[in-house]
Amino acid sequence: MYGIIAFFRRNYFAVLFVAFEFLALFFVFRNNYYHQAGFFNSSNAVAGSVYKTWSGITGYFNLKSENERLAQENTRLQNMLSASPDTTKHVKMPQTNPYGDQYSFVSAEIIDNSTNMLSNYITLNVGRKDGITEGLGVVSSSGVVGIVLSVSDKYSVVMSMLHKNFQLSAMLKKGGAFGTMIWKGEDYRYAWLNQIPMSEKVTVGDTIISSGYSTIFPKGIVVGVVEQVTPLPTEYFYKLKIQLTANFKKLRFVYVVTDLTKKEKTDLEESTIKANNDGK
Repeated sequence: MYGIIAFFRRNYFAVLFVAFEFLALFFVFRNNYYHQAGFFNSSNAVAGSVYKTWSGITGYFNLKSENERLAQENTRLQNMLSASPDTTKHVKMPQTNPYGDQYSFVSAEIIDNSTNMLSNYITLNVGRKDGITEGLGVVSSSGVVGIVLSVSDKYSVVMSMLHKNFQLSAMLKKGGAFGTMIWKGEDYRYAWLNQIPMSEKVTVGDTIISSGYSTIFPKGIVVGVVEQVTPLPTEYFYKLKIQLTANFKKLRFVYVVTDLTKKEKTDLEESTIKANNDGK
């Protein structure tokens, strides 16, 4: 206690000066809005600089994981190319496109996403100016994501696979039996594949892929793996619980798929159906 008193006696004038300075600053900011604004703007500028620096740091570390993901994806696509017959004849630029001239892909970033609703949607940072139209499929490096519902010049809204109205024609990679995949609004990690005949040999762990029986998704995109097999004896079908390979909680980068042969295919189908109906 004696030391504290002795300190104040030795530094009396300095302590008094500092006290008056704080008192003067208090009255300046209390009565002058211009100075208040300047003070808070300076504080915000400092905070903004800190946030920007922190964002750069976290972005750097996230970049490492993203590069690893891209490297894995490139490896997967290259493996698909190696397994495709006559790739030197049919695959054109970019070389990582295993579908030749039939499909084109536009990369996009997810800027909004939901997984906890009965009807979930995803917003992408690409739109009409990027060649995106309604009805196109959306996939990621890990599986099917959804279908484009609406488009503006710069953005697209996608019906997520986690949507009560979403349906996907999917098939067993082993055997080729196909059915309809739906999401029941429960766990974002699982969907259901129906109408698989009980004559098929299905086991837990079997891979499910897109069937390609539409002009939306290419054939062979991995969708998930069989988690549970439930026989429906009265209907002669299995009901399969599928663990999705796409983690919708972590999705960030996707591809919008365009089937370049869609018009030719649909025109032929429609004209054939019309000709047969007219002949009846």
